[in-house]
Amino acid sequence: MNEAQKILDIFIRIQEHSDAFQHKQDGLLDEIGLTEVHCIDCIGMTDHPNVTKISEHMGLTRAGISKISKRLLSKGLIERYQDPDNKKEIYFRLTEGGQSVYDAHKKIHNKVRQEWMAFFEHYSDDEKVAILRFFTEINDLLYGKSTDKLEKEK
Repeated sequence: MNEAQKILDIFIRIQEHSDAFQHKQDGLLDEIGLTEVHCIDCIGMTDHPNVTKISEHMGLTRAGISKISKRLLSKGLIERYQDPDNKKEIYFRLTEGGQSVYDAHKKIHNKVRQEWMAFFEHYSDDEKVAILRFFTEINDLLYGKSTDKLEKEK
């Protein structure tokens, strides 16, 4: 993965947590919350998604994912199913409406990704390395690495 791609991945993650950027503008968040959209995205990308897999991927508690999945079930965006070989575990899959949200979310991300990739073309490789370090440190700070740990890594 090149430096611009790494910068972009971190930047989008930071931006998603601070602002719903294009989602609201494109009407995706009129009836559904951003966390619900990301849960739908996780379900759409995961093989046999269950509460545990989704919570691990999204960094949320299993109880939180259970609440989100209940809302998505009530909105008809996902459905439950069981594997014939494993009647104990409950999995989720997207309904037609959920697939529409998933596709719209991907479309928005692809549009934003293309815009940012074009933006990063204005920077040299050295500048991209510095930008990547900057955003990595912000990301680490926001997601649990203390500044003490950051100092030790330098």
